[in-house]
Amino acid sequence: MIIKQYSPSKYVARMSELIERLSPQHPQYTRISKEIGAIKAGDYGEEVIYKVLEQMKIPYKCYIFHKVFLVAEFAFELDFLIITPYGVVILEVKNIIGELEFSTNPSQLIQRKEDGRITKYPCPANQLNEYKHQLSQFFLQYNISVPIHGVVIFASRNSFVKHSVSGVKIMYRNEMRSYLRHFPENSSTLSQEEMEKIKEVLLRSTYSPPSIPLIEHFSISLKDLKLGVKCESCGFIGMQKIARTWYCPTCKENNSYAHKKAVSTYFSLCKETITNKECREFLLLNNRYEAKRILSSSDLVKYGKGSNTYYTNYSSKNR
Repeated sequence: MIIKQYSPSKYVARMSELIERLSPQHPQYTRISKEIGAIKAGDYGEEVIYKVLEQMKIPYKCYIFHKVFLVAEFAFELDFLIITPYGVVILEVKNIIGELEFSTNPSQLIQRKEDGRITKYPCPANQLNEYKHQLSQFFLQYNISVPIHGVVIFASRNSFVKHSVSGVKIMYRNEMRSYLRHFPENSSTLSQEEMEKIKEVLLRSTYSPPSIPLIEHFSISLKDLKLGVKCESCGFIGMQKIARTWYCPTCKENNSYAHKKAVSTYFSLCKETITNKECREFLLLNNRYEAKRILSSSDLVKYGKGSNTYYTNYSSKNR
């Protein structure tokens, strides 16, 4: 039974908003582009595995979670977590193509593509072992004792594991069905009541990690961004404010509500709060009364008075 459905990373949309406002010559442009590609590849791999799980007829009752964010010794994220009568199973999904080699001392995954390029990644086996430890520490907080299993799954048909490592289950996606069907090697260790308890604990505890403004994360100055309101029709950034609407000089489109997306983008990229002055700077407005009208009508929470007024997109109760 699917308890927490597949959802792509929200980080990609935020990073895409950032990169479209950066010059390709910016020092961070290439890094951000690569991160977007890596996250999209990861999302695709997880979606492939999710569809397999969704279509499977597993011969025992189980609860399936996608993207589980928890806190134990530190915050950690599991691609998939499955609660079964025989324990819980972590699925660590990798969507990496080419010839793959697990090396030790130091532990890493080495990727060799057909064109000869070599890329090194953190070792998925080590990641999985750490996640198993963190999950055990998380369960201790709730006095839950349960066997924790784990497997690294390569989602792409174009992955070839040349050298693996001992002590960790590693497989291709076409092996997953058989693995889960034959997973119960011993008698049940969890009752239905215990499975329900674990499910409820996970539902209460999993959370969305806080969103750090991206220009802070990537050490980018506001002056490096293309400022202005984006035209959703053609993508031009710098729409002009005219009476009761926004006008795009590139495609000649009008949009009365184009500023709403721009204000949302400001919170995603720049700061958790916005002042009248910051609104004018980001939206390229000259009129402080127009900025006040936009902020007051944007479903934001207002704090302070006079020159100390600022707005945020969440209430103080959620800070």
